[in-house]
Amino acid sequence: MIGLLLAVAIQDPGRLTLAQTVQRALAQYPTVAAARASRDRAAADLGEATAGHRPRLSLDASLTRFQEPMVVFPLHGFDPANPPLFDRTLIQSGVTLSWTLLDFGNRSSRIRAARALGGAADAALGAAEMQLVARASNAYLRVLTARGVLAAQDQRLSALTAESERARRLLAEGKAARVEILRVDAELARSRADRIATEAQLDVAEHDLAQLAQLRYEQVHADSLAPLALSDPTLALDRAAIVARARDSSPELLEVRRRSEAAQAGLVAARATRFPELRLSSGYFDRGRGSGDFKAEWQAGVGLSYALYTGGSRSSQISRADADRRGAGEQLRLAELNTEQGVDRALAAVREVHARVAALRSAVEQSEEVARIERLSLEVGSGTQTDYLDAEANLLRARASLIEARNAEISARIELARIAGELSPGWITTKVTHGP
Repeated sequence: MIGLLLAVAIQDPGRLTLAQTVQRALAQYPTVAAARASRDRAAADLGEATAGHRPRLSLDASLTRFQEPMVVFPLHGFDPANPPLFDRTLIQSGVTLSWTLLDFGNRSSRIRAARALGGAADAALGAAEMQLVARASNAYLRVLTARGVLAAQDQRLSALTAESERARRLLAEGKAARVEILRVDAELARSRADRIATEAQLDVAEHDLAQLAQLRYEQVHADSLAPLALSDPTLALDRAAIVARARDSSPELLEVRRRSEAAQAGLVAARATRFPELRLSSGYFDRGRGSGDFKAEWQAGVGLSYALYTGGSRSSQISRADADRRGAGEQLRLAELNTEQGVDRALAAVREVHARVAALRSAVEQSEEVARIERLSLEVGSGTQTDYLDAEANLLRARASLIEARNAEISARIELARIAGELSPGWITTKVTHGP
């Protein structure tokens, strides 16, 4: 996934884009860094497990001082004409080669378990990256939404300010009642209060975005964000195809699947302890005393090791491994069910918000026309101020709802891509475009 970051297009300076936000988050945010560390550890565990299949070569050396003289060399026989040497200081060095020739699949199963856990760690890294891409995208969209709603509220404040000035002018001319000024001033006060609330929401969203992108809040606050739109806003979603892709590509499901495989291999490894181990060993040793007289010899052998009685430890280990296998299998079934349910929820959200965008787009156009007509009617004296203020309020609500719905549709598509295992910086740059 990180390689895809190199494909991010160069954007205009002074404007923070969604691609840049995602790139910075993936490069620096702790959740992904921790997942990479876990992946590296899993790779090291696999290397350690694989090493068990290879011979072990060791070098040992010792110098021992005894209270009483000790025989310097092992006695392989007794020759009265050549008595053994004794000394209080014994020096020994040697090279030993050992290898487990047969363990009935114990090592192979542990390697399979380590390899499966390595795959789980890779999948966990992919899941962490996708979750971070989704989180950074949603933070970006929240800032866009809050800024868009704030702009709509500013338009309403401008319209109300103009109406307040008109009402005051007519009052001065004796052509309007004071209640009209009171009515519009009340609407202005409510609109200013709504704007303050939106500013607070924007402040929180900008702080969240700055933290994810590892930027100073002042920089995010000052930068203009590029508006977003879907490259293909049409709705053609095949549930069966998406569920199939999610089963094959979802990193969260893949992680659970790999852990189930590791648990199965762990059970095989535990059962292999019921059988003996056959080992080969050889060595070359050099022994002597402090004054010299060193003598070297080699040795080789084969050994059989089997624990006849473990006090129930072996059977408990097997029972624990079997419980882990069954638990991991049920976790896999649950993850598959959750994945399918997640696809259903994401599809429902996409369809709902898509329909909402279409309806609100029409509502905004109609509300704009109604507000325009009510404004003209008010200016020529055939309309009422109450109707005009209601029309302006409806227009604000429609505009704010449309802004929220448009960004919610992008967020819903991103969540669907995450559940299907398709979300990446490349997906963002392909499926989401920046407006002017």
